[in-house]
Amino acid sequence: MIGALFRRKRPNTAAQWFAARLGGADSQIERQFHEWLREDPAHAEEYALCEITWEVSHDAAKQSPEPSSRPGAYRAALRRRSAVFAAAAAAAAGLAFWYWPPAPVVYATAPGEQRTVALDDGSRLTLNTRTRISVRLERHAREVVLEEGEAFFEVAKDASRPFTVRTPLGLARAVGTRFDVYLDRSRLSVTTQEGRVLVETGTAGSGVIVDAGRQAELRSGMTHAAVDAANLNAALGWLTHRLEVNDAPLGDVLEDFSRYTSVPLRADTARIAALRVSAVLRTGDLDALRATLRGAFGLDIERRGGELVVIEGKSRSPAAN
Repeated sequence: MIGALFRRKRPNTAAQWFAARLGGADSQIERQFHEWLREDPAHAEEYALCEITWEVSHDAAKQSPEPSSRPGAYRAALRRRSAVFAAAAAAAAGLAFWYWPPAPVVYATAPGEQRTVALDDGSRLTLNTRTRISVRLERHAREVVLEEGEAFFEVAKDASRPFTVRTPLGLARAVGTRFDVYLDRSRLSVTTQEGRVLVETGTAGSGVIVDAGRQAELRSGMTHAAVDAANLNAALGWLTHRLEVNDAPLGDVLEDFSRYTSVPLRADTARIAALRVSAVLRTGDLDALRATLRGAFGLDIERRGGELVVIEGKSRSPAAN
């Protein structure tokens, strides 16, 4: 009877399959049941838990005397049955604990520090300076939360477990690929080096595909990420400790360079901040930055309290006029 009811709709959980097969099942139910077992190794263990719980409770029920029996024996039987049910509940709780998703693992880097992490699934994460992430690997999903900073992901292929990077502005999802995610206050940038990455705001229908060699940018309030060709050398130069800039305002260059230093840098005046810069610098190398600014613009760097300020040098080069 129970099996006949479930022929109309295929069971989806261990409890439903146990109910469908209780008291016997036909060949169709059995065939579908074994297909369900092969879908996930965990299904067999979940089904076994149902069988154990049923057998324990069924045996306890058979041992319980009728209320009309001697009162002392009836109360003792109730105590035995309660103990058995408690043991079954403890076993179920133990299995539930075993399958409970693991707590996320947190990784972070200090100013100027970079760190590579190997995950249990075969993926590798490289964290750039001033970055904080949390990682959770589960049976059906792999998830990273990027709280701040930048990370490069080399994702091991596993079609059954999508790899998702979540940020306050949106998310990036892949199965097996290589891509960079950079979170900067109100801007999210995703650069794909290999494969394809889905970038979305988190709302239905907002996803865009970012192919290899392209970059997606998402800002607060945008409904879809804007996708354009990427300068991979500039976007991924930090992996080899390079900061590559091409005709960028010096103010922006100093802000980016400050990510790699314990003391922030800024331009002393708006004129200095507006100067256009093209250079390849070593991340965090203040001596190289100072030499570049002196040679190209006749500028210098001085410390003022808790910051470094780019100022006019004693002799300005013609390029600075």
